[in-house]
Amino acid sequence: MRDAVSVHDRGAGPVRRASPRLLAAFTLVGCVSLPEPPAPVLPPDPPRFEIVRLDEALPEVPPPLPLAPRLRWIPEAPSEGWLVAFVLEPQTRGLPLLEAHARAGGRDIALARLGGGAYLGLVAAPLGEQDVPVEVLVIFDDGTRLTQKLSLRVGAREFSASSFRVPRRFTDPDPAMRERIAQERELVRATLRLVTSTPLWHGAFMRPAEGRTTSPYGQRRLLNRELRSRHTGLDIDGDMGDPVYASNSGRVALSRDLFYSGSSVYVDHGLGFYTAYFHLSQREVTEGQWVEKGELLGRIGATGRVTGPHLHWGVYLHAVAVDPLSVLDPDFARLSDRLTRPAVALPKK
Repeated sequence: MRDAVSVHDRGAGPVRRASPRLLAAFTLVGCVSLPEPPAPVLPPDPPRFEIVRLDEALPEVPPPLPLAPRLRWIPEAPSEGWLVAFVLEPQTRGLPLLEAHARAGGRDIALARLGGGAYLGLVAAPLGEQDVPVEVLVIFDDGTRLTQKLSLRVGAREFSASSFRVPRRFTDPDPAMRERIAQERELVRATLRLVTSTPLWHGAFMRPAEGRTTSPYGQRRLLNRELRSRHTGLDIDGDMGDPVYASNSGRVALSRDLFYSGSSVYVDHGLGFYTAYFHLSQREVTEGQWVEKGELLGRIGATGRVTGPHLHWGVYLHAVAVDPLSVLDPDFARLSDRLTRPAVALPKK
């Protein structure tokens, strides 16, 4: 080979000598300097502490005061015949509300607790009323009592009129029937005046039947050409035997056959709030029974003072008939979603 030179060592035979090129390569590698180690990292400076007196650095926060709670009407400008909700809410910098009581139109109003220390109450705006006096008493955490006297302004509505012909016994009942009518009227009034102190309904209300509306709330009724009454509910068209459902959860307060309303069901939803279902051909529930929203109550019929099969759907607050459309209002539905329904023991099947 050109780059290797053979030499002989005594007694060891020939020895292979490294080529000049390889010697030059080893020499260059040996001459490359190694990198210097990094400089040592110095520890950070210790943090500086400064003593601050909090009573001098922070402004003084005044203690909460027994401020009058905010009151909201829902809706803000109701019309006659409407169901109105009001909400009492503590002020941001006010003391929490320990208790709240209310009266409206001379009646005690049951209040339900909402989140954030607020209270909910329901008030009826009766037909023909332009002003409903409301009085609210609140008791704060420190024992302070505060009374507010308010006025619910009610707007007027225009109502249509309708004429019907019915059997004479419904317009001029005999003495025995008049006695029955008086007893039934007192039974219904006593039932509607009973107030369950907690809300039993949950979420939005639903129409109890699928038919179209044939007679609205508040309509003037001429029976056999004489003005006899105002329509206190909503008539829904239907065929004989069509299902009628509970518009929301509650407990059946009455399930009976009555002279004017025929086979009828009343459901207590709490806070003095009831729905009623008249002229049924068949009832599927009994008094005291718990029902859920959408549960079958009965079937459309033509019992009582009627001209044909339909459902009369009524809504009552403290025994005052209000427009059923008011409970279908989206604002009332949103408010209902804030309520917490209490646990209810369901009957054994």
